[in-house]
Amino acid sequence: MPQAGIEVPDIGARVYHSASQVIPHIAMTTLAFNSERWDTDTIHDLVINNSRLTCKTAGKYLISASVEWAPNAVGYRQLVLFLNGGINIAMVNPNANAIATTRITISTVYNLAINDYVEVLAYQTSGGNLNINRAGNWTPEFMIQRIG
Repeated sequence: MPQAGIEVPDIGARVYHSASQVIPHIAMTTLAFNSERWDTDTIHDLVINNSRLTCKTAGKYLISASVEWAPNAVGYRQLVLFLNGGINIAMVNPNANAIATTRITISTVYNLAINDYVEVLAYQTSGGNLNINRAGNWTPEFMIQRIG
C-alpha cells in the first residue's frame, strides 16, 4: 500500500482474446491476446508478439490470468505465467473436472525490469485438442498492474 502522500501511477494492462483457442494434447501452447480492455503504458502490442505483456516502467507488479477449459473429464490442465521466454513465475495444474468446465485463475506478484515480458502458457492431457473457451469478460484474460 502506498503511504499517505505517495502516489503510485496507474500503470497496467488487461487483454483478452475474442475467440476460443485450441490447445493440442501434450503441447505447451502460448496464448494469444488480440484485444485490450486497457493499456496505460504501451505494455501490449496487438500485432507483434500479442501474447506478451512487456514492462515499460520497472516495479512490483500483480500479474494474473484466467481461463475456462471446454468440458472434458480426462487428464489435467496447466496454466503457467512465463517470464522472458524461459522462467516459470507461477504455475497451477488441476485435474480435469468430470461434471463441469475446468476454470483456472493464476496470479503472482513479481518485480519486473524494463523490457521484461510475461506470457501465459497452457497445457493439457485430454488425449486430443481442447479449447480454452471465450466467455464474458473473464476468459481468456491476462492482466498486469504495477503496485509498487
